[in-house]
Amino acid sequence: MNNLFLAKSDVQLEETIVKHTKTLLQELDRLKVIYCNIPNLRCDLLEMACIYHDVGKINTKFQNKLLKALKKTDYLLEDMLPKAGEVPHGYLSCAFIPYKEILENKEEREIVAQAVYYHHKRSAAIPKDLKETILYDLPKYYLSFKEAFPFFLAEPKANFKPYLNRRIRKQRNQEQAKQFVLVKGLLNKIDYAASAHIPVEIANPGLGNYVDKFLAVKYKSARNELQNYLLENQKENNIVIASTGIGKTEAALYWIGSSKGFFTLPLRVSINSIYRRIESEINFKEVALLHSETESEYVKNDLYSIDYFEKTRQWSMPLTISTLDQILDFVFKEEGFEKKLATLAYSKLVIDEIQMYSPKMLACLLVALKEITDIGGNFTIMTATFAPFLSDLMVGKLNIPFKQPCDPFYKKLNGQVITRHRLIVKNEQLNIEDIVKNEIDQKILIIVNTVQKAQEIHDALKERDDVFLFHSRFTKIDRKAKEAAIQEMGKLENPSTGIWITTQVVEASVDIDFDVLYTELSDLSGLFQRMGRVYRNRMLDHERVNVVVYDGGDDYTSGISYRDKYSVVDSSIFEISKQALQEYNSPIICTEELKMELIEKNYTTQRLEKSTYYNDVKEFLDILTSIEEYDEELDPRITDLREIFNETIIPYSVYQENQNTIEDLVAKYSKTLRIKATNAIREERAKLRDELYEFTVDIPQFRVANAKKLNREEQFLKIGSYESIKVIDYEYDSTVGLKYPNDKKLFSNSQIL
Repeated sequence: MNNLFLAKSDVQLEETIVKHTKTLLQELDRLKVIYCNIPNLRCDLLEMACIYHDVGKINTKFQNKLLKALKKTDYLLEDMLPKAGEVPHGYLSCAFIPYKEILENKEEREIVAQAVYYHHKRSAAIPKDLKETILYDLPKYYLSFKEAFPFFLAEPKANFKPYLNRRIRKQRNQEQAKQFVLVKGLLNKIDYAASAHIPVEIANPGLGNYVDKFLAVKYKSARNELQNYLLENQKENNIVIASTGIGKTEAALYWIGSSKGFFTLPLRVSINSIYRRIESEINFKEVALLHSETESEYVKNDLYSIDYFEKTRQWSMPLTISTLDQILDFVFKEEGFEKKLATLAYSKLVIDEIQMYSPKMLACLLVALKEITDIGGNFTIMTATFAPFLSDLMVGKLNIPFKQPCDPFYKKLNGQVITRHRLIVKNEQLNIEDIVKNEIDQKILIIVNTVQKAQEIHDALKERDDVFLFHSRFTKIDRKAKEAAIQEMGKLENPSTGIWITTQVVEASVDIDFDVLYTELSDLSGLFQRMGRVYRNRMLDHERVNVVVYDGGDDYTSGISYRDKYSVVDSSIFEISKQALQEYNSPIICTEELKMELIEKNYTTQRLEKSTYYNDVKEFLDILTSIEEYDEELDPRITDLREIFNETIIPYSVYQENQNTIEDLVAKYSKTLRIKATNAIREERAKLRDELYEFTVDIPQFRVANAKKLNREEQFLKIGSYESIKVIDYEYDSTVGLKYPNDKKLFSNSQIL
């Protein structure tokens, strides 16, 4: 027989089943060497799953499909079952497994059988086709394949149904379910790596050494208390409360050490910044970036290659910087969830700034931490503030183990906790006159809750030539320039002064140090994040107020609504925060200790239990913890982790101004889609797409729908077969960004977006 029992249709490789299987076993050996103590894993069961997962590919229909793809029609095999449908090879592989010869009991047989049977997401086979293929097709090739296959192969029989009758689920047998997740998940991970011809894992050379060198060169310093604490508690799950600017990133890297690590942050801009810092400044090159625009970011940093991108997608790198939504969807227990959870079983997960997540995301995170710790993984939460109600949920409801030091870690200078802020709370709406009266030779930061409010303040101050605006509603090219400009002014050594008006986009991981902050109240956690952008790395050395907080007076501040669906933060949490701050209507030194005390007193279960936010978290927790594996009817309220569905558009004025460039980029990009995706073509495609998307703005989907109602939808730019960008006639300029029409009927309850 001339057919070599192919596994893949790659023209260059013509990879056989035997060769592919041996590659899997090589990658399994690599995994065992790099991470030799994966908790709870039975390596022998995983090895059996690797050996037998693809043997079902020796059927006629599969082999002929590959031969046709290779244009080798002269070698097609005779099909004795022309009327039968093709049966997925995973199902047929189960017919060759010598269950009783190599597996001791039914539980083990179920684990291996179901790992192989379900190792791809496939529709169910028609029982008649499955049985006929096993009885009349597979036997034709059994002896020939048995000679080539270097492992024990049973004669194909349709007697494996008892091992598939019931899906392995935690509710049925917790220990078996845990083992199944590891075997099935790691089989998938190894199989995908072998198919992509990339290593399943790349060894971590040890992050601690790189951070030591970085601290010594840049700061001429050794580890601080926080960094030493996490280095000493590498084997623990940790919750660490620490001041802004204390070196939490370096501390997290010490905790990860030589393990596999995932570092998560809430905002994509923060993730890009941390990634660049680790890759360039700390000089740790074995780091990956994972979010919806990974390819584009790699291209911008001259780091793109198919190999690097595939290693990122397959979670092969020892350290991955990621948005949380890229990791947490395994909590829905849908088909294929095992790969992520199995990887996290031998990984360390860092969660930075937990207070910024929505109720849904927070509930997903807490359930994920429960699943990860149950299966053997570890986590560290690092945050400037940690609400007591979260501890209550983690301990009382989910029984998640963790260690938390008695005291927070405060930023110190010469051994003393830094005093950075003198604060006053004003019982009124934000007052522009206060800002106008301020000394001109200062770096002034104004942070408000909504883009619309930021634009209004900018309009009121636009006669001045030292006023700048930064928010999320700029095109990517303009936003990039503004982000660079605010960071440049925010450098401590930069003597320039001016006023920057911003929204929450500067709350996390934007490294700026301004002289004075004027801010609307959102909530306590948000306020303390905003305060971290003022006197970030220096001691307060004067008697002036450098933080002015406006609580809205008798009303809410912008973006706060009693209709919590439309509110920037839950209205109850806003009211609790407002009440907590009301006594500070004259200047007060706001120490790090006072910030922590305010959170401890006010974000308790007792105080929050009637809030929409708290009840949403509890409701989502109840839904998530009740999900059974492979449930096909999930509650639609939880399956998408995005709270606001954004859509990418091009403002009409931007399109008009750059029409020739935009249309040329669309044409070139579309052309690359029709060419085979070599490394060079994929890099060119990513560059073109990135250049095109520089002209875009992300806005909520309901704004796009409203544009259609208002006849402001101008046209579609079609990019390939499946993607398009709408051109919307909303007012835009590079100074103030995109503005929505002032239609109170349409926008009265949603102006915050």
